[in-house]
Amino acid sequence: MTQWVRCVHAGEARYGQLEGDRVLLFDGSPYGDHAPTGAGIEVEAVDWLPAADPRNFLALWSNFHERAEKENLPIPAFPLYFLKTSCCLHPHLGPIRRPAGFDGAVKFEAELGLVIKRPCFQVSVAQAPDYVLGYTCVNDVTAPAVLNEEPAFRQWTRSKSFPSFGPIGPVIDTDIDPTGLRVQAVLNGQVKQNYPVSDMIYSPNEVVSMISQEVRMEPGDVIALGTSVGACTLEPGDRIDVLVEGLATLSNRYEG
Repeated sequence: MTQWVRCVHAGEARYGQLEGDRVLLFDGSPYGDHAPTGAGIEVEAVDWLPAADPRNFLALWSNFHERAEKENLPIPAFPLYFLKTSCCLHPHLGPIRRPAGFDGAVKFEAELGLVIKRPCFQVSVAQAPDYVLGYTCVNDVTAPAVLNEEPAFRQWTRSKSFPSFGPIGPVIDTDIDPTGLRVQAVLNGQVKQNYPVSDMIYSPNEVVSMISQEVRMEPGDVIALGTSVGACTLEPGDRIDVLVEGLATLSNRYEG
C-alpha cells in the first residue's frame, strides 16, 4: 500500500509517504521521478498540506442513485460537474471557517475523490485507470444560501469555493480499489453519512473517461465524485471526519 501525502518541511512543500506513525520524505513527486530522502517526520509533528495541488478541482452533483431517488432527481445523461477554485483548498486538521461577512449555514459533504496521474484527454473507460494516481477523502463544504441566492442561476462555484471549503487528504492511496468502499461522515462522533461507492450513477472510471472527452486534465487534478444522503450543517466547534475504508481519516473542525 502506497499512501502519498503533502506537507511542509523546512519551509517548503514536500511529498512523502505515510508509513505507520511516520511520514517518509521524498524528493520529486508521485507524478514523476521521485526518491526517498531518508528523512522522516512523526505524524504528530506533520504540518499538513492538501494531499493534492490541482489545477482543476472538479466536483460532481447528483451521482448517487439513493440521493436522486430521495430528492426526485432525474438520472443525468452526463456527469454533472462544477468547479471549486484553488483558493478553497484546505489540509487535514485545518479549521473550516465561515466566510467574512457571511452569517448563513455551512454544510459538509463527505466524498471520495480521485487524483489524476498524467495528462488526460479523450481516454476510454478501459484506459481511465492508467490515468488515475489514486483516491483521497474530500469534504465538499458548501454555503447553501449562496448556492440558492439567485433563483435564475445556482451558484455552485461561488458557494463552494470560499477559503477552507475544500479539505482534501490526508493521503492519496495509489493501490486502493474503490469498488467496494463506503464513505462516511462522522460529526462529533455520530455517523451522519454512510453510503457505498457502488451506488454511484457513474463509476470513477466512467467519470474520468466522460469528462476527459471535453476537459484536458493534468497531473494532480482532483475530481470529487459526489455525495449521497445525510449531509447536514455545521455548528461552531463541530468536528467533522470524512472516512473511506483503507484511507486515513480527513478531520477538520468548524470554527464558525
